[in-house]
Amino acid sequence: MQKGLDLLLKKYSAADKATFTEDGFVEICGEKYPTLPWESERRFIELRNLVLSGRIGNMCTYRIGHTAKKGTNLYGLLFREIGILEFTVNSTVKEIFAIAGNNTLNCIAETENGCVCTIELGATLKAGEADVDKHEIIADNGVACDRAVDTQVPQSSIYVYGKNGATYLDTDAELYGYSEIEINTIRNAFLLASKPETREAAADKYEHIAKVVMAAEKSLETLENVKVGG
Repeated sequence: MQKGLDLLLKKYSAADKATFTEDGFVEICGEKYPTLPWESERRFIELRNLVLSGRIGNMCTYRIGHTAKKGTNLYGLLFREIGILEFTVNSTVKEIFAIAGNNTLNCIAETENGCVCTIELGATLKAGEADVDKHEIIADNGVACDRAVDTQVPQSSIYVYGKNGATYLDTDAELYGYSEIEINTIRNAFLLASKPETREAAADKYEHIAKVVMAAEKSLETLENVKVGG
């Protein structure tokens, strides 16, 4: 990913240089900052825009589902989904309840602006199978979703039928060949490098999401709702 990041830094003359670290952060001017790749992903940006513009009206319920391959850290998955939740509704989680089963983790979270979200996570897919996720906001003016209408799994742009059975979803000409998560991570790191004012905000968001995950872990122990930071 460093090669892709260097390409953008040079092409657009970013304010500062940036280097990915082995622990998943990006180093800028001697300081480490977290990347929030979902904030650079088109589908979540558009969901957020629908909320901020008021087009969908008052939010009633937010439903999130994400199934990953066996062995995936469910708390790491929860971290990502809480980040997506807070970004798309432009608010932070204040309280959470969690229950877990074999390779599953389900949560109910409430944000400061009153949005109630159900989060269903699973680590049950076979090795090599692509993650299946869906984010759906139900509001009084309708429903906003990051997937095409009536689809239950992610869709690709090109399908090759026959022996290979390949699929393609390359939409970024500058970072062609990278996976979707790699592209979003690179672009988010570039944002941090090019706009210094975004760095502390990213660190604050990361810290708060970590507190929400800790609250979920506590809820699993107590089987009660837990206030974030409480």
